[in-house]
Amino acid sequence: MKRKKFLGVLLIFSCLLFLLPQSCRGEESAITEVILHSDELFYDPNTGRVTAKGSVEVTKEDLIVKAPFAEGLIDGEQFRFWDNVVVSWPSQEATLTCVELKIDRDERGTLFHSFGKSHLIRGQDEEIRSDELEWLQGEIVYYSAVGNVNARMGQMRIIAEKVTRQGESFKAIKVRQFEDKGRDLRVSAQEVSGKITEEQIEELWATGNVVVIHEPSDGERTHITGKQAHYLRGKGVLEVTGDAKAVQEGRTIEAESLIYYVDDRHIEALGRPKVVIEVKED
Repeated sequence: MKRKKFLGVLLIFSCLLFLLPQSCRGEESAITEVILHSDELFYDPNTGRVTAKGSVEVTKEDLIVKAPFAEGLIDGEQFRFWDNVVVSWPSQEATLTCVELKIDRDERGTLFHSFGKSHLIRGQDEEIRSDELEWLQGEIVYYSAVGNVNARMGQMRIIAEKVTRQGESFKAIKVRQFEDKGRDLRVSAQEVSGKITEEQIEELWATGNVVVIHEPSDGERTHITGKQAHYLRGKGVLEVTGDAKAVQEGRTIEAESLIYYVDDRHIEALGRPKVVIEVKED
């Protein structure tokens, strides 16, 4: 049987399942309407595959996907859009742009995977730029950004090679900068991991060539280096271990470990401490 070609609008009832809430699947009473616009549309009933070309637009309730090209299975378990994709969720004030977008549906929810200059904005406080971006729309919070990641979430900003979050835990690789704007604190390291509560960093661990810079607007700059670091934001305490070294204006402190109190910039040195103070002579 030859493929069928349609022009104009395809109206689909409950067949593109990647757009359906989990509770609607398998329930005849919960019918969801999905509208697909395109200049050309090809449907192969033998394979169940749909191919759309030219000004493709898929709309389902709060989700709108626009792209020049799209293809996928009529049951909606897999769908792909490409060549400059624009996605929007108006009620969430969220938009995504990318070169290519794949959408898969499984028991966890809807998995979005974007490629090429991925740029996600949600509201005023969340923005992620990366080469690739994968996230789950479901009960579990999950996303993974890979390649030239520049992410901003509330008071946090991360510039790294890879950032992954699952639930309240996150992990970042090759971190050029992790910034806690609320405390004017910046960290760089080979790896940073931690816990997030109510979209705020609660606890952070950093390993490998750790550099911490605290530069408050109303005080002097503190520069700390070491092999590992542990930061408790609620207590305002940072512990750096392994050849730890802190530099403040006019003095340098070295020790096996340093405990830095962010609010008052007080430092405790533990394990063979060494202090060097610069004395200006007239």
